[in-house]
Amino acid sequence: MLEWLEISTELTVVATATRAFLHVPQGFGADPFGAPMRGDGAPETTHWLLEGAIAAAGRAFHAQRNAISSAASSNEPARVGTAQWAYRLAGYFHTTDATRRLLPVVLRRFTESGQRVLASWAEQKISEEAGHEQLALRDLSELGYRAHGLVSALVPPRAAAWVALFEQLAKGEGPAGCIGYAHALERLALLRGPAEVRAIEQGLPPGVNATRCLRVHSALGSDSRHVRSNVTTTAALSADERRAIAKACYLTARIYFDPALDDDFLSARAKVLAFRETSRPSQDICHDNPYENPTPNSN
Repeated sequence: MLEWLEISTELTVVATATRAFLHVPQGFGADPFGAPMRGDGAPETTHWLLEGAIAAAGRAFHAQRNAISSAASSNEPARVGTAQWAYRLAGYFHTTDATRRLLPVVLRRFTESGQRVLASWAEQKISEEAGHEQLALRDLSELGYRAHGLVSALVPPRAAAWVALFEQLAKGEGPAGCIGYAHALERLALLRGPAEVRAIEQGLPPGVNATRCLRVHSALGSDSRHVRSNVTTTAALSADERRAIAKACYLTARIYFDPALDDDFLSARAKVLAFRETSRPSQDICHDNPYENPTPNSN
């Protein structure tokens, strides 16, 4: 069995039960993947279709990210200070808050259209993600920031792009792509492991617990289970729905890898510091690294 997604007229992601590969149509002869895929899906091929979509998004920015990585001084996870972590937490808040706002919209649309499998997925996702936006606010308060004021004043560019895409998918002609959006964020969150959490905690004041949100949306949380559930749900859908989900997965991953959306903390630093509680001593030990890898603000 094969599944495939045409990324463009020049590139198609093809998935087998054991791998995914990129197919470039030849300028002559019949193209076996020239028509949209049809037929049933299977968990194995659907898994690799979504993996291939994410890999294709990364490949689109491979040269740019390699240039940035080669300019960085170390391959170790970058340490960040209080203000820079507050900036990144603002991004986590906006993506998790978008989940709180938009998943009920998605559930209603699935229910009204009689899409019971998709409605069940959305209902489960609402339960799993309940209160996650509060984690970022709690972390910001723990750091000594006026959390609501900061997130109202600041939306990091990558988070803004993700929220705009989610809104487009949730309110568009067919919201099935919301599964692909959620899957990409949860799959990419698995790249964040204990080393990154330790690096962030080492840059924060001693005794401050401000990595709740990251821990939940990382390999330390439950996203591995969510990823498997997303694949199982997607595999049971029609070919058109699977294509829509894979395409949304690709678009979401492009936002993750796009270096033009990397954190612009240096220009936002003054705005971040403006929301520190004046009654608390400054703990802004800042280890700014303009080449730091983007952090997915997972839902």
